[in-house]
Amino acid sequence: MTVVGDPFFNYNYFMSKLDLHNHTVKEALAAFVRFYNAQLSRKDGSWIEVVHGYGSTGDGGEIRKRLRLFLERNKRKLYYETGERRSGNPGVTYVKPDRPLPNATDALQNEILTYCATARTESKITGTFRNYGQQKVKAALKRMVKDGSLRRFQKGAYPHYQAK
Repeated sequence: MTVVGDPFFNYNYFMSKLDLHNHTVKEALAAFVRFYNAQLSRKDGSWIEVVHGYGSTGDGGEIRKRLRLFLERNKRKLYYETGERRSGNPGVTYVKPDRPLPNATDALQNEILTYCATARTESKITGTFRNYGQQKVKAALKRMVKDGSLRRFQKGAYPHYQAK
């Protein structure tokens, strides 16, 4: 759920800040989840200003894209507003915590969901995420099919997976 900003409310007064510059995408997402969940555990419901930068390519950086995709997938657990909408700055995103986010052990599932926006074969997926180990990747695929976040289908002789 994207929240529309109130121009008469001073968000900065009730806001913490997280800077994700100088991180890889994987590190940035893990840092965001840790920061977010730590803030919730302190019962601090204030907004988080996530500074991710806009990216040097001109079409938005990878951290920005992946963070916003992650937020959209978890929109039942939080409220967020893009920097473009609230402050005119595409290099930030504002997040209001509501419920805990999946921890770092669920990072593999989030990465697989992103990768499987386009249908992929099981061998492509296990090859791409081989650093996690083939058994963990296959177990994650099985869990995601069971919970309905991933669709499994046969195409020819090969099983394919696609995010729903």
